[in-house]
Amino acid sequence: MPVTGISMLDNVLVGECTDKVNRTGVSVIYFEGGAVAGVYKYGSATSTRQIDSLEASHTVSRIDAITLSGGSAFGLDAGCGVMRWLKENGKGTDVRGIRIPVVPTAAIFDLRFSTGLTPDCTMSYRACSALSKDVHEGSEGAGTGATVGKINGMESAMKGGVGTTYDKLSNGTGIGVYVVVNAFGDIMDKNRKIVAGARKEKSSKEFIDTSGFITGHTADSKIPQIPENTTLCIVATDAKFDKSSLITIARMASAGIARAISPAGSSFDGDLVFAVSCGSKSELIDIVGDVSSRLVEEAIKRAVMHADGLGVLPSYSDLKKKG
Repeated sequence: MPVTGISMLDNVLVGECTDKVNRTGVSVIYFEGGAVAGVYKYGSATSTRQIDSLEASHTVSRIDAITLSGGSAFGLDAGCGVMRWLKENGKGTDVRGIRIPVVPTAAIFDLRFSTGLTPDCTMSYRACSALSKDVHEGSEGAGTGATVGKINGMESAMKGGVGTTYDKLSNGTGIGVYVVVNAFGDIMDKNRKIVAGARKEKSSKEFIDTSGFITGHTADSKIPQIPENTTLCIVATDAKFDKSSLITIARMASAGIARAISPAGSSFDGDLVFAVSCGSKSELIDIVGDVSSRLVEEAIKRAVMHADGLGVLPSYSDLKKKG
């Protein structure tokens, strides 16, 4: 069932292209009229295109959309389909009479779960053609091939996906979050109980506890090196901020990753948090950052709770049924 989440913001639309046969996909978050954005790199293995435009020192001050994709570095090609759609619709920054769309793009590594087909321009163009206020959670869009809990490889992992949340502050400021959860670690509830993650073996519903497993090893232990993980977050608000302030908000919002994923921000993860201002309301930066962290935490849990294993891996709901 479609939900609203981040698209509760007036000028935000979401388009998804989901290929459940090949187990991969694309999500496009479009900001009608343009927006200001910043980014915080939380992990060590990011896969991106055009995010240099989000640095505080960069000349560009406006973006049109953000593309999130499966396919690892191959999936970054999805950005071109969004560029084409925006160009055809006359969107972009005016550079002396020439419209240049600005579309930061980031990808997750889903190649161990997918069939090997990777998102391309055609898939992302379809996502743009499907832009709407409806957002789908779980194994949809860029989260179609997302997985979590991979310290012992894919056989004992579980399904990740897309989650979205929204809240309105007392003065009317809106904050929306969209996440794609493809984490190395386990997903935790507010009581620090694992709800999805690495299982003891392929047929087991018992969790290893990735953090405890790592802690029990010494420096010369052979812990599996699995640099194939990424949690991508977009935090959007209709409050007005510049890029420097948005980078601070993105950094504060990353606390939600640390609360929901264990371990978080590891050398195996390519986590990114985008913060986007698409309105003109006045609000305190620390309020938006703090609320955003809570919304990120909630969205991450929603992503796994609504996931579908697509007949390959167990999902949260699959384990609940068995239990």
